[in-house]
Amino acid sequence: MTMIRTENTELTKIKFLSDEESETLDYLKREESELEESYIKNIQAGRRGISQRLFQALIREQIIEDKRITWLTGKKNSISIKLPSGKVIHADIKKRHSLGRFDVASDLLVQDEKVSKILAHPVELLELLRKEGLLKEATAEQFHRFKLEILNGAANFTLALTGADRRKTDLSYTANLLHIQTSLEWVMYQKKIDKRFSPLAFYEQWVVEGHPLHPGTKTKFGVDTADVIKYSPEWGGKPQVAFAAVAKEYCRTTSIDEQSVTSLLYQEYEGLQSAVEETLQRIGLQADQFEVIPVHPWQFEHTLPTLYKEEIEMKRIVPISSFCIPTQALVSFRSLAPIQHRGKGRHHIKTAVNIQTTSAVRTVSPNSVENGPILSKIMASILEKENAFKGRFVVLQERAGAYYNPLTSSLSEEDSWTVKANLGSLLRENPENHIKEENEIPMAAAALLAESPISGKLIAAELIEELAGHYQLSDQKEAALLFIRKYAETSLPGFLTLMVRYGISLEGHMQNSVSVFRNGELVRILLRDFGGIRILPERLEKHGYDAKFYPGSSIVTDQEGQLRNIISYSVIQNHFAELITSLVRSLEIDEDRLWEQVAIVCKDVFEDLKKDSSITQQAEADEHELFQPTIHLKALTTMRLQGEIMAYTFTQVPNPLMKWNGEIQS
Repeated sequence: MTMIRTENTELTKIKFLSDEESETLDYLKREESELEESYIKNIQAGRRGISQRLFQALIREQIIEDKRITWLTGKKNSISIKLPSGKVIHADIKKRHSLGRFDVASDLLVQDEKVSKILAHPVELLELLRKEGLLKEATAEQFHRFKLEILNGAANFTLALTGADRRKTDLSYTANLLHIQTSLEWVMYQKKIDKRFSPLAFYEQWVVEGHPLHPGTKTKFGVDTADVIKYSPEWGGKPQVAFAAVAKEYCRTTSIDEQSVTSLLYQEYEGLQSAVEETLQRIGLQADQFEVIPVHPWQFEHTLPTLYKEEIEMKRIVPISSFCIPTQALVSFRSLAPIQHRGKGRHHIKTAVNIQTTSAVRTVSPNSVENGPILSKIMASILEKENAFKGRFVVLQERAGAYYNPLTSSLSEEDSWTVKANLGSLLRENPENHIKEENEIPMAAAALLAESPISGKLIAAELIEELAGHYQLSDQKEAALLFIRKYAETSLPGFLTLMVRYGISLEGHMQNSVSVFRNGELVRILLRDFGGIRILPERLEKHGYDAKFYPGSSIVTDQEGQLRNIISYSVIQNHFAELITSLVRSLEIDEDRLWEQVAIVCKDVFEDLKKDSSITQQAEADEHELFQPTIHLKALTTMRLQGEIMAYTFTQVPNPLMKWNGEIQS
């Protein structure tokens, strides 16, 4: 930490800056001086954002033993944690929610017999627990790494809030002039006046705080402040996608049909083919001997010239710098939406960036390039059989992919994987192709939890108000119940049927889900990204699918428990629970009433599935597990402390669906 001496009153209150905060502030002073004051104003909020996620995770994941924790109720609800030294960590609690969630309403305090001190930075909490011997399972190296992630994440959380403040000021000023009162009205207005306006990208770029539970939500290792501002969605990032031409013998390509990444890109972007041909001809090469891979501009500048230096010198890889695609950054940073006229339908581009965001370095693995088109064809066939669940459930196709394939035995397995994964890309079906009516609004489900930049309300609350108006409901809480019921009826039949009947559990968390609303009601849900799914071949093969996936792919399992965990964690907890919890906070509605709507729909889906005699037993077993007293919680902080990236670790929390284990009475 860096002690500071300053005339700035706000900064004096903070007392110290971490090195990461200091470096970020120094950059803003030099390059973006108008943002300096805003960054200082947001430092405490940025730290709290990470502190509260970290504190909650330490308790929910039982990293801190239950015997040390005391929940106090009264005029003020609070939590106390007794440490081995006799010190006590204390925090006021605004509200407790299902699945072990709770809202921290104050700074964290550490007290002993003599003094009480605010833990002003999340790293202070980490260091205190380490000193007290409560993080013994993490090695010194693992602890240090996690500490760096938290330091980086806190500085970047503040930076994200700073960017949002600037964008919000500009947007709300224009909206006020136009008498626009909600983000929904803004989107409909922009659609009318700007053919290049993307409602989906607009909402993706207002998911400012990222993952609501992950303490690494804003961690961006390996990227400096200038590039965070330039490329991040929360700053309205518009990366200019570059290209690399790769000699065909060193390029592995995949596709759902005869169209490759190269041919699709040439069709969609006039001038790209001639730019590639001219670049290659200048150095004596033939374009028809090369494939083209889209490259994130950060990767083009920082990774391509270093990691592939020898390959570029040998002309196996040729950077194409004369043609770029203007795009908008989506929630995941490395997935990009081309800026285009609506209806043009150009693919979204998933690129590789050698940067750690949240838990993992965001490359494009050979596994995902190989498996994406295979899974896309399987899902298209299944959805045709299921009539796309009345047209309400769509799995977006990963149309084609490519990656550099070194073709040498001199590289270690790890080095070979690194060079493959850092120069790879996937073309994914554009979600906005599935917008059927002019008044439909698509958004990443994660945007439902975000604050509207215009009304200041939860974006989900804006939708509920619109739903109430459409159905002429005067009680907003009743409208919220209807909102959740409709949301469940549209999404859950697809998720549950794919798991039970076909043995495919899609990772349907809020970042992977694109929710399409009409009049405030979910009318369609679109699922993207196959990276975290699980497939039980035993179930899939019964329907005639004998898919061969990339060797060693983690998506294939022989355990029913893994299949169920993906649904329980990504769909029930990291989608429905987050949505329900946010509505409870916003509308002060009884949480059980919202969960009942989910339970009713789950029961209805399982009743239908059990009528199919070929899957009755597995439907009964899956239903039984879904309504158990406890449910598996993905232990995000435990995984980071143990240095785990790919292997999932789970703990147990009380299941909010448990009380509807029997018959639904309503």
